[in-house]
Amino acid sequence: MNDLDERITQSLHRHAPVYERPMPKGTTARVRVRQVSAALVGLAVVASLALGVSVLARMPERVQPASEQTVPAPSGQLTDPQGVSGGADDATAAAPVAATGASGATEDTTAHGTNSTEPYTEQVIGQEAYLLTQKHVVATGHVSGIEWALAGYDTQPYDGHAFAAFLGGTCGDLMFGDQGEYGGVTFCLHTTETAPDTTFAMAGFANDSDQTAGPITAYAGLVSSDVSSVELRLADGTTTELPLYTAPSNIDARYFQVEVDAGTDGRLVAIGADGSPLASAGLCVDEPAHGSSNFGCGHGLMDVSSVVTTP
Repeated sequence: MNDLDERITQSLHRHAPVYERPMPKGTTARVRVRQVSAALVGLAVVASLALGVSVLARMPERVQPASEQTVPAPSGQLTDPQGVSGGADDATAAAPVAATGASGATEDTTAHGTNSTEPYTEQVIGQEAYLLTQKHVVATGHVSGIEWALAGYDTQPYDGHAFAAFLGGTCGDLMFGDQGEYGGVTFCLHTTETAPDTTFAMAGFANDSDQTAGPITAYAGLVSSDVSSVELRLADGTTTELPLYTAPSNIDARYFQVEVDAGTDGRLVAIGADGSPLASAGLCVDEPAHGSSNFGCGHGLMDVSSVVTTP
């Protein structure tokens, strides 16, 4: 093809008519409907996702009931077996401590140290946020040769994140080990699981971190001035009146503690001045503890302390 033929061909292409195939009737409308529908679906998906996130954000975290808690031990083991297999179980009232004032607010509630020559109280940094008094030891003793200390104290309401939420009022700690290394339980007269007018609170503790001493099962609690005595009533009919330990006068409560065999069936009963039961709670440690995790349960349980171990 010469240059003249090529120019003629190009000119014909440029001026030739263009034929377009028309779309079927209504096609444009259907396309517009599909576009709008797709946009609405997308908006609905986004709205659903946003609603789901909002609902999840409002859902409360699952909180283990105060009446039953388990705290795993940190990694590591106790340096040496400290309990004594078949060791003597005993209990002794602590020497009376005078209150430092009509109000516990005058007491030093900051953290303090302890050593093996004095009973352990878990008074640590930051607890002054809820403490109105010091943690006064009201009784000490041994279970399977392991030292324990029972402390009483008064609290003010606290709802922070560092500790359990306190409603205020009298509380207590039962701690095991001369340095608290076996852990323990905290219990209070007023909790979210006790009645506002309650006169009795208790907590059970179970631990099996010392293979020499074997499993520990113990209960502790406190009573108001309306209670004259506390009895341990076993399922086999045996009834034992427990000693009540008196706290300083600015802590309006008396405390009790008892060790039992794991799985013991029975109740702790608070008795009024006329001899009638005022309140009671069942023994809640159903089976021996396994391993070094601490188990706590009970009517008035606030918190369970973990076992302190060393590599």
